[in-house]
Formats: sequence, structure tokens, C-alpha cells
Amino acid sequence: MRALWFLLAVTPLWAQVNIEHYRGKEGVTGGARLSLHSNVGNVDVVKSDGAGNVTVNTQTGTYLTVFKGGIGFLGGKRFANSGVLHMRYTHTSNPRWQPEIFAQGDYAKSRRLDQRTLLGAGLRRVWRSEEEVTFSLGSSLMWEREALSLVAGDPHPSNASIGRSSTYVNMHISRRLGLAVTAYYQFALTDPGDVRLLGTGELTTPLWGPLKQTTTIDFRTDSAPPLGVKKTDAKLSTSFGVAF
Repeated sequence: MRALWFLLAVTPLWAQVNIEHYRGKEGVTGGARLSLHSNVGNVDVVKSDGAGNVTVNTQTGTYLTVFKGGIGFLGGKRFANSGVLHMRYTHTSNPRWQPEIFAQGDYAKSRRLDQRTLLGAGLRRVWRSEEEVTFSLGSSLMWEREALSLVAGDPHPSNASIGRSSTYVNMHISRRLGLAVTAYYQFALTDPGDVRLLGTGELTTPLWGPLKQTTTIDFRTDSAPPLGVKKTDAKLSTSFGVAF
């Protein structure tokens, strides 16, 4: 129960947001979902992940807030937790070329990331926008600041600020099953060899009324992670939630 309360208090492991999945019809839309996994026996493990969003669509713009969180307990002791809060505004007066601004805060203990904040602005290009299929590209510049918990001998600074270029591709198919895929390519402006590749895919199945089941695949590659952190992470999860 303590894990569930903590999950509701935090705002997730992955620093990318599946943007098209959360854009909706005109008005206010949103949703929330939660997954809980546990093993009891030789090893007692409890893990929980949650996500939610609120989207406000007007005739001229989209206001988007997305939050995710995760926490795990091993033998009654917390061994990992993470959180992301992402806010974005997209000006949609032009159906094809849409400027946007965004801000994000996140942390991930498994990657030794104590805190990360970023601000950015860019342009979204909508190549296809129909009732069931949306395909878009986006490019932006962003400033980020990270605070890391480093092991001895790590050459990374414990606090750093850097500018990055971020490019994403986004596809959302909404039929009986919903499929949303987002991939990001980000590099440091002062060092193009410092690259991050981020990807997420979500398959959503309607169950009954507003109840839905979502299977998610997350992928992350960092060319220069902190010492002791692997360059590549991948995660497969399933959750249940509601949408309105």
C-alpha cells in the first residue's frame, strides 16, 4: 500500500513522451493507468508503474500535461524509483506547421539521475492528420540541467547544464486497437558525439467502457552514461487504466 501512495505522490523512468497518444478531440481529455507486479517467496519484490495525462484542445492550441512514475521494493526496502512531469503547448492554427514549447522535470535512481529539468521550443510538422491516423515530425532546441549521484572516479560532473538538439517522429493509429510510436534523437550542441536515442511504443486495447489495457515498450540508449550505468535500457510493461 505504501508503494501505491508513493506512486501517486511522485510525478518516470523514461525521459520521452509519446506525444500523439495524448492529443485528443477538442475539449478536455485525459486518462490514468496503473500496473502492479509482485513476487513472493525466495525473493520478495513489489514493483508499480503509473501514468496519466490531461489534455486541453482548443481551436488554436493544445495544452498537454503528462506524468509517469514508478517504484520498486525488494525485501521491504526501496531499490529504485523514477518520475517524469512533462508539459507542452502546441499552437495549432496552421494544420501543418505548428510551433510548440515545452518544459519537463524528471529523475531516475537507476540511472543515478537525482534531478533533471529542461526547457525547449521547436516546430512540429504534421504530414498526415486524419480521424484514425496521425504522423508528424518535430525538431527543437532545449536547455537541460542535470544533478547526478556519481561513484568514485566518474569523470562526469555532478551538476551540469547543456544545450541539446532534439528531433522526434511520432505516429498514432486509432482504430479498434490503438497504436502510438514515438522516437527521439538528441545530441549535445557542444559535442555531437554525445547522443541519446529514446523510443516508446504503446498498444492499447479497449476492454469495457472507459477501461483499457495498454502494453508499452520503452527503449533508451545513452552514448555517455554515468559510470556503472549501462548504455542501453529496455522495458516491457502492461497496465490497466481509464480514459475520458
